[in-house]
Amino acid sequence: MIWITFILAALAVLISGRRLTKAADQLAEVTGMSRGFIGVILLGFVTSLPELVSTISATLFCNAPNLGLGNIFGSNAANLAILAFLDLAFVRQVKQERHNLNEENHLTAYLSLIIISLALMGLASRGFWHIFHVDIFSLSIAAAYIIGLQKLHSFQHSDSPVDDPSNDSDIPDKAVPPKLKRSLSINAGIIVVASMTLAASAEHIATITGWGTTFVGNSLLAVATSLPEIVVTFSAVRIGSFAMAAGNIFGSNIFNIAILAVADLFFFRSSLFATASQNQSLIASIGLLMTGLYLFAGRYASEKRVAGRWPIDSLLVVSIYLFSLYALFSLR
Repeated sequence: MIWITFILAALAVLISGRRLTKAADQLAEVTGMSRGFIGVILLGFVTSLPELVSTISATLFCNAPNLGLGNIFGSNAANLAILAFLDLAFVRQVKQERHNLNEENHLTAYLSLIIISLALMGLASRGFWHIFHVDIFSLSIAAAYIIGLQKLHSFQHSDSPVDDPSNDSDIPDKAVPPKLKRSLSINAGIIVVASMTLAASAEHIATITGWGTTFVGNSLLAVATSLPEIVVTFSAVRIGSFAMAAGNIFGSNIFNIAILAVADLFFFRSSLFATASQNQSLIASIGLLMTGLYLFAGRYASEKRVAGRWPIDSLLVVSIYLFSLYALFSLR
């Protein structure tokens, strides 16, 4: 019964996540906000809403901090693996554009490297430095996220000509239709409830199977809460826009790590990092490695292919992710 609950909750996240993403895209058209802002900030937030709710639920209500941490680090690795897998699946359609990461992608990916590194430092220090119950590295992650968004906003603003008629400042504000407001509110509400159900059922699955909250958080819960990212990334890669897909993934990943600061704030028992399993460092490092590989491939794209078809770097990313799951299962 618990598996049925988990699957139904995951389907609810998938369906509502897809509808919420479409509503966010309509919001961009109605309000005149830039596609860059929508892709990295709004869509990054929308597709990471399941991670936000399920992580806070795991730490606050289920008292399972490793489930929450595993959800974040596992989702980041899963997101990057999804991007690589879709690149392999649609290689014929996107082979000419697959490594055309724009400057916005690179800026967001570099920010991701910084924030993941801070999280790894938090895991290594195990809550040694903290203010009240909040880890100093959680505060550093929050500060880096805010500064990074400001830098990203400044980059987008400087990239737009002042006299460009398409500039957001020249677009009059438009009222958001009530139907669109309802769609945003209803689907966001469904995601909140479904994500809380996912966290509770995942914690139960970890108990009855003996797999442990670290492995379940990094695998089952992480993939389930990454379903909205799968929908958005699939759509972008299918139309041949690898840069758009990468922007959504990197944008979601930096928001995911920022969720740790929020979760730490609500975990009153102690610092979130102080209770972390040692194995969390493995999947966090895997996310760091996979992000670095994408940045390397974006600058120095290799034309080498396995069997003359599959890009070797995407195969490497998928292989690393599968190895990380095997390692976590072995170390549970």
